[in-house]
Amino acid sequence: MRDEARSPVPPPPGPPRRRPLHALANRVAGLFGISESDREDTVTAMLAASQRSAAGYWLQLVTSMGIATLGLVLGSTAVVIGATLVSPLMTPIITLGMGLAVGSPLLVVRSAVRVGASVLVVPLSAAAITLVLPIHELTAEISSRTSPTVLDLAIACCCAVAGVYSAIRPGSDTASTAAGTAIGIALVPPLCVVGYGLGTASLHVAGGAALLFVANFCAIILLSVLGFASLGYAAVPVATLERAHAEAFEATTLSGRLARRLSVFFASRAGPVVRIVMPLALVVLVYFPLRTALAEVTWEIRVRAAVNDALASMPGQTVHSSVRIERHTVAVRVVAIGQETKAAELRRLLLDRIASAAPGTSATVEITAVPDAKALGRAETALRDRPAPEPAQLVVRGDLAVVHGDVDRVLASWPTEQAGPLASWKLVFPGVDSDAGPSRVVIEVVHLGAPLGAAAQSVIEKSLARALGEPVALRDVALAPGPFEASLEDGESWLVRAAQALTEAGALVPESGASLFACVTLPDGRRAAAVAGAVRASPLFAAPRVTVARGESWSLRWSTTPCTSTSDVADAGGVTDAATDASRVRDAGDAARDR
Repeated sequence: MRDEARSPVPPPPGPPRRRPLHALANRVAGLFGISESDREDTVTAMLAASQRSAAGYWLQLVTSMGIATLGLVLGSTAVVIGATLVSPLMTPIITLGMGLAVGSPLLVVRSAVRVGASVLVVPLSAAAITLVLPIHELTAEISSRTSPTVLDLAIACCCAVAGVYSAIRPGSDTASTAAGTAIGIALVPPLCVVGYGLGTASLHVAGGAALLFVANFCAIILLSVLGFASLGYAAVPVATLERAHAEAFEATTLSGRLARRLSVFFASRAGPVVRIVMPLALVVLVYFPLRTALAEVTWEIRVRAAVNDALASMPGQTVHSSVRIERHTVAVRVVAIGQETKAAELRRLLLDRIASAAPGTSATVEITAVPDAKALGRAETALRDRPAPEPAQLVVRGDLAVVHGDVDRVLASWPTEQAGPLASWKLVFPGVDSDAGPSRVVIEVVHLGAPLGAAAQSVIEKSLARALGEPVALRDVALAPGPFEASLEDGESWLVRAAQALTEAGALVPESGASLFACVTLPDGRRAAAVAGAVRASPLFAAPRVTVARGESWSLRWSTTPCTSTSDVADAGGVTDAATDASRVRDAGDAARDR
């Protein structure tokens, strides 16, 4: 037999136990049907399991890590929950709490080594997977684990109680409890988010997830120590139970030396107090940053609610709004149907609400007012009905058809590579163009591309002057071909810019004889219905040289050839129906205001 002097865990008698506390713990344990033999069996099972389950533990942990990392990157809640059910990480943490509660150096050392190794393996493995994956999008599943608060600590405490109950009642009646606890605590996903943050070099993500894991860890340790102690597990003769497993901790190994030192410390008078105070101190330390984070979230919710209330009470029709709140700064962007005179009023209203909800907050408010379909139609009608200036006498000798032919022959050598394709040209009356003088012929050219430049313009002017036999002034109008695009959320702003561009192009280019076409694409879906309805109702977009089709985003581009389209929005059922509904709603609102 092994000499007991060589045992790394000597069984020195501890201080006399306080009988009233021991009796109270026995009474509490009796409420849950736990006898003294049950307590010894639980500790014995933990001592045996921590020694023989290494291979199965690491297989489950690595599998859980892979599932959780992929689920987080894909943003799948179901996959992440599946990873928490596979994860075995809660077992060694509960075992560590049992070791502190009963004063077992073997349980403490074995569990601490396993937990520490797991905390290193999981983030590093998740970081390696993140580097290999082509997707690095910050999903909602990842973001939800980067800003822990005191509420997360409270959740961890409640789940820790369920974990303790699963440990003391290892029968079939606790299977659902263990599953619910695994989902609630979710220890592996935060570590995988730490690995994601390391893999993407995002310290904010890694730090927030690490704080969440530490909060969960500290809560489990504290509640497991208090739970096991209140159930009388501190009275278990742990030194006697450890003798059967002490040979694994020889004095020559690092674990053995740690176990021997802990056994002496746990047997001292300060040992039982420190075993409870230490996890309590950890919870207190992690509480302060979590409380600060909770105050930040509370402030953000209060300010966001004030902004949303202000937006809901704004006069006019809001078609799009975005609110960004972070680090005590507020940025609000609003697109509303109405007149520009309302923008200043809406901006003052929002600034006042933000100032009252969060004094001293830096706020930026941008209000964009866009016209509705009727207002846009009235503006177009006004432009068409505006009387044109009276033409002056053309200073061109000879037949006008001959002049057009001479100009066409000169412009046939247009520098397309330098200035882009030519869309149209026209003679401008001298009375309209004051800077050209009454005695010069003015020819306006419209093309898609860069401006001609002084040298090229001078060459073309001289060629035209020789062909016409008179001095000629060339007016260069260069249009950017585009495309002019906008995201789905910026459809209202894009509509204003597109309508302005079509109006200007209509004034520059005559309807007949021009080679300028507008190719417009509109996104599908209900979110685009309001703007699509305005486009469909606008005569500008219904012109013969404007082609409207479905696309991925709001877009307008110019072309010197007719646009090719396979799906005209005018015949598209989904967009057209939604747009028609939106137009009817606006028409009803206009009629109500007129009454």
